[in-house]
Amino acid sequence: MIGPKSRRTRIVLGVTGSIASYKAVDLARYFMKRGCDVRVVMTESATKFVTPLTFQSLTHSPVTLSFWNETAAGNIGHIELADWAEALVIAPASADCIAKLTIGAAESALLAVALATRAPLIIAPAMNTNMLSHPQTQDNIAALRGRGHTIAEPETGELACGWVGTGRLASRREIYLQTMRAIGPRDLLGKRIVISAGPTREMIDPVRYISNRSSGKMGLALATEAHRRGASVTLVHGPIVGIASLSRDIRRMAVTSAAEMSDAMKGCVAGGRGETEADVAIMAAAVADYRPATIDANKIKKGPSVPTLPLVENEDILKSLGQVGVANRKTMLVGFAVETGTHEQLVAEAKVKLGRKGADIIVGNRAEDAFDKGTNQVWIVSADEEPLHIETSAKRVIARAILDKIVMRLRQLTSCELTH
Repeated sequence: MIGPKSRRTRIVLGVTGSIASYKAVDLARYFMKRGCDVRVVMTESATKFVTPLTFQSLTHSPVTLSFWNETAAGNIGHIELADWAEALVIAPASADCIAKLTIGAAESALLAVALATRAPLIIAPAMNTNMLSHPQTQDNIAALRGRGHTIAEPETGELACGWVGTGRLASRREIYLQTMRAIGPRDLLGKRIVISAGPTREMIDPVRYISNRSSGKMGLALATEAHRRGASVTLVHGPIVGIASLSRDIRRMAVTSAAEMSDAMKGCVAGGRGETEADVAIMAAAVADYRPATIDANKIKKGPSVPTLPLVENEDILKSLGQVGVANRKTMLVGFAVETGTHEQLVAEAKVKLGRKGADIIVGNRAEDAFDKGTNQVWIVSADEEPLHIETSAKRVIARAILDKIVMRLRQLTSCELTH
């Protein structure tokens, strides 16, 4: 069941002197709409682009501008702000600010907050392409990243100076996702997770195909939540919308058919190209069970008789993954089972699939609860425990429950390895 409403996350937003400063207004609103309290600290040059009153009116909190505007006796404003923060987000971060962060300067209230806080620091650079690519700026960014700070990488596009190149402030969604990752539980840090999402399409001719109603929203929610918890995530997805909502850190592989998805999943799970075998593979995709025996090169024309469509069975990807190197397999396998009928029938079928496919966990859901919706209810089935029922909730909540279960089992496996 959904628990009580969680408290609001405390974000300090640092704004420096950049033409992109106006975007910080929208960023503050974006954080607030997603359950955050926001307080703003500005450099003097930032006030030349956006007035402090704008941020004060939006956040309903005073804006910190300098060391010298403390209002309460015995209260050191920038220290209080540093202690209050759960995350310090500097967006936009100018080249000057980045350089001063690197050397530990404290000449402004923002820099002093950055030195005094123990909260995660998220830095979103925004500047001219040449300034960004300058070796000193790159060294400074690398130094900050090496200290464990998060860099929300700038985007490529048209810049205010008229140039086209890299240096544009990261999107508000990307900065938000990087912030949530920085303050997340980090219980999947260092883990590689491969997730499949959406439907497959099995072509009949150049115009028609066999598919299903899967939207891919569950896979997207799982990828977002796994990233928030520190994992390195690869998403293998069929034709779905919403890919742009993912963090740029998440690797995406677009496929169409079941055969393409099988090849991609096997390759990603096995590792290679400097990557190790995946720690977890989650088959959330709705893979077509059958495909046409042949694909017509031309559109099938309407004729006097109804054409027949011979079908052949597609590979069961989850089962194939479960059979590869069973004795030495290190990857935890999580599958989905979608059924119609009662939840008792669903749980029974999930238990059968658990053994038949060699999976560690099967997540059962009903078609009427899942397809075309932003919500779902599921039954998480594993061999050694009673099925866990997650009542109807947003798919992001379902994703958290599934990953909670995965984290618990990973810890159990680690504990078993240590005792043997």
